[in-house]
Amino acid sequence: MLCAEGLFEPSAGLRRYLDLWPPSAADPVRLLFGVRRTPLPAGLAGPYVEIGTFMPGRGLRDVPDLTYERYSYSQICGSLTSGRLRLDALIAVGGGPAASGARSLGVVNGYLQLAGEMARTIVLEEMADLPSVPGAATVRPPDAVIPAPPAPGFRGLSAAPDPISRRIAAHVASLLPPRCTLSLGVGKVPDALAEECRDMKGLRLVSGALADGARMLAEAGALDAAAEVIGMSVIGGPEVIDWAATDPRVRLLPSTLVHDPGWLSGRERLVTVLGALNVDGAGNANAERVAGRLVSGLGGAPDLAAGAAASPGGLCVIALPSTSRSGKSALVDSLETVTVETRHVGAVVTENGAAVKGASTRRWRADLERIF
Repeated sequence: MLCAEGLFEPSAGLRRYLDLWPPSAADPVRLLFGVRRTPLPAGLAGPYVEIGTFMPGRGLRDVPDLTYERYSYSQICGSLTSGRLRLDALIAVGGGPAASGARSLGVVNGYLQLAGEMARTIVLEEMADLPSVPGAATVRPPDAVIPAPPAPGFRGLSAAPDPISRRIAAHVASLLPPRCTLSLGVGKVPDALAEECRDMKGLRLVSGALADGARMLAEAGALDAAAEVIGMSVIGGPEVIDWAATDPRVRLLPSTLVHDPGWLSGRERLVTVLGALNVDGAGNANAERVAGRLVSGLGGAPDLAAGAAASPGGLCVIALPSTSRSGKSALVDSLETVTVETRHVGAVVTENGAAVKGASTRRWRADLERIF
């Protein structure tokens, strides 16, 4: 059973599914989650229930025996299409029925469009006032519908930009070619980079999540007025949702496009800015584990990195503080895992400056050491 990710996360639907189809030794249940910001309902875990995730989030932090399904977003789509990942059910939050009985998922597309087409059963939490952004995933008439509980107030995914993230963003901005296509993401550095880019003109956006930085650039007039603002989902408070639902340029697309490196490489001057926990001397980046602890997942990082690296005039930038929270250098001899391979990385940026890859491996390593 796949529990939909996005701004509105199902909870009551999880209980409803387990009530309708109780897990047993003969019929165990495997719950799969994407990013989960809010805690799970109490009592979901049991002897016949396994909980896994593609992209660990703070809502799953206290889940015992959580299994990590190491798929990028493009790999999730490939596994659904091939049948390697077979869904018995999709649990999602959606709006009221259209004339056909289909339901919109409001502010998310991603791999959920494909999941809705592949799942044998759909349980939907109906949110009558669900915002609607063009291109959101739709699902067929569901097998079970229950009222969605009141949505909690949005809690930001990261704190406001601090001096270090602003210095990192300033160095990233210096690398941007004119009229580039940005993939921003969510976090302190992307928000700070949006602030740095407010006075630019003709920018385009192709991102996984459209968040406050995208809204900021749109309202500042920095975006190409004739270009679509593309993402797989919208994440943010009411002001972000209002903007996304009313700006005619905003369009959500499935991960079969947004996270397809081949499709991404067709956008000229695509600049992907990705965070990381640490990098090694070759320029490989780890965004998943630190000190043996799982912090995050692959998400769209490998897909976006590969697309930017192949884009004409494009660039994949790894942006991170030079030291960890414990004060250790983020440049390490070896990584616990490689999230983005150096063959896709064009630059690494810290608050101390930018290291841009060139023809010389020796110079690349020296420049990396200089900024950490």
